[in-house]
Amino acid sequence: MKSVNFLDYSVVAAYFLFMLGIGIYYSRVNKGAKEFFAGGSMIPWWISGMTLYIGNFSAWTFTGAAGFAYTTGLFAILYFATWSISYFVGSQLTAAKWRRTRSISPVEYTYTRFNITTQQFLGWVMSANYILAAGVQLAATCEIFAPVMRLDITTVIVVMGTVILLYTFMGGLWAVSITDVVQGVILLSITFIVMPLSLHLVGGIGGLLKALPAFSLQHTYNGLHYDPNWLVGVFIIMSLGTAAGQAQRFYSVKNERDAKRVGRMAGFLFLTVPFVFGIPPLVARVIWPNLAQVPFFKPYVGHNPQDLVFVGLCLKLLPNGVIGVFLAAMLAATMSAMSTVYNLVSSILARDIYQGLIDKTANDQKLLKVGRISSALIGIVVIIEAVIFVKSKLGIFNMMQVFFTMLNVPVVLPIACGLLIRKASKWAGIAVIVWGLIVGLTTRYVVGWTMGEQIYAQFFSTLILFASSYGLGLLYKKSRKQTAALSALVTVAFFVFFFLTSISSENGILLSLTGISAIALGVSLYIFSKLFASESPEQRRAINEFFKKLDTPVDVMKEVFGAGRKQVSTFPVVGGITMVMGVLISLIFFSGVSPEQQAIVGILSGILVVFGSLMWFFGKRSQEKAEQLALSLQKSQETK
Repeated sequence: MKSVNFLDYSVVAAYFLFMLGIGIYYSRVNKGAKEFFAGGSMIPWWISGMTLYIGNFSAWTFTGAAGFAYTTGLFAILYFATWSISYFVGSQLTAAKWRRTRSISPVEYTYTRFNITTQQFLGWVMSANYILAAGVQLAATCEIFAPVMRLDITTVIVVMGTVILLYTFMGGLWAVSITDVVQGVILLSITFIVMPLSLHLVGGIGGLLKALPAFSLQHTYNGLHYDPNWLVGVFIIMSLGTAAGQAQRFYSVKNERDAKRVGRMAGFLFLTVPFVFGIPPLVARVIWPNLAQVPFFKPYVGHNPQDLVFVGLCLKLLPNGVIGVFLAAMLAATMSAMSTVYNLVSSILARDIYQGLIDKTANDQKLLKVGRISSALIGIVVIIEAVIFVKSKLGIFNMMQVFFTMLNVPVVLPIACGLLIRKASKWAGIAVIVWGLIVGLTTRYVVGWTMGEQIYAQFFSTLILFASSYGLGLLYKKSRKQTAALSALVTVAFFVFFFLTSISSENGILLSLTGISAIALGVSLYIFSKLFASESPEQRRAINEFFKKLDTPVDVMKEVFGAGRKQVSTFPVVGGITMVMGVLISLIFFSGVSPEQQAIVGILSGILVVFGSLMWFFGKRSQEKAEQLALSLQKSQETK
């Protein structure tokens, strides 16, 4: 197994310079908040689709997810397979509606659809959720990158976090989107090379399947239980998350058709995940059944050595230089996911929290300034988090799942359903967040349910509350006694349900906590019913007006080009960068690699050069089309 050398360090350093260069280049595009947070609604659909795909990967995919696949075997392939289905389903539910909201932040529309309280509450909870996840992602990257490169882990966290912050701070969503495409090309290229090389070690797919342990649907991984309920729960969360949390990818394109294309493209790309990210860890399980006996993993025994199996395969199979490309790809995935978080959360802090609470008259330029300051603060917080998380013994995969399964349903369900359920009250969003957190914490940590069962409880209870909110308001107006009786019935039902399903029903403290939770749910139902009933005819008319906007197609000529924006031709930039990287990688030929390793270098370099050339060609066509649209707009304005 090889170690990194000067060539690998050079590749990684060159990649960092590329990313900073892209941020500097696109800083000139951002004239205001609309461009910084939503790309002026001019992001090409194929770039947004690639961003939606690559933005979901990070070093966690190469580490925590790889360690999970190594341990659970074919069960992990089922987990990876849920990604594509959930993105197809979630995106087609709300993609067009998101574009019609004319938003520049994923919770901006909640001010009109719900109210300012919901907007602020969602903003803070959603920001906390994404920032915590970003800290885990950065920790995952540095946990591998530091020992492989023989560098101090705290130094790596600070340097890497700063680079991501700088190009996001300068370039906004344009920089995030362009780097995502470049990073996606690198990521897919390197993983599609590693997969067949690893399969060759075990005699192909047939040899792999024969050597793997028997398939099982029940697994305990680092103390957490995983089963079919968890798989269904992941599908629910990812579908809702695509419908709500990925909104930025849908409203940053020109029209509804492009928004749906974004979701379909991402769903199609996710079909690759079970193969390129699932197969190599399974091969590692076959060739290294006992990691404690392998020199590379010995220093990490006791600290989740299985998280390093993907890296170990790359060090075994790839030549120096290409190892550097892999490290760059791993960095690329993390940088993509984190830069997306920085831009997304800064949009929430600027548009929904700053403008919503502090300065309601803030103009576009001021929001841009606040957004950039927010990006800097977010970056600092994430760096501090990563330093703490990297020392945790829970494990990267489990840590991500704890945040993912607990916070996502309460956050994304009201955002997604707010676009779909017209009758829901203006207070339904905040009611769902409160109920979701109470139910999630109670079922998971008091009653003792598994993660999948906890997701079921959160999803069905909050969905019923959201959908029935209008009716509960009518019931309160009709009879407060009947509402109180219903709240009491809900309290008893939850208490009995929690008690009967608790795995620790004999524990007095836990029994008391289930009672407190049941009372909190019942009392809050009465309070929320009162709030639902307080909705005035004017507020209901505002909701109806909001849905009229969702029913109104986007007039691209008037709303996008008519606002003075010009199509930025991104193909040549992305294609040029990709070709340059392919040419630079070909220099590894002169480093004395073996014939077999030369083939690997040639394939990787060829993929990048060919893909870059195709984008350069389509870039010219895209530019011509943009010029024709601009000319058409000019003629229509002159006619008027």
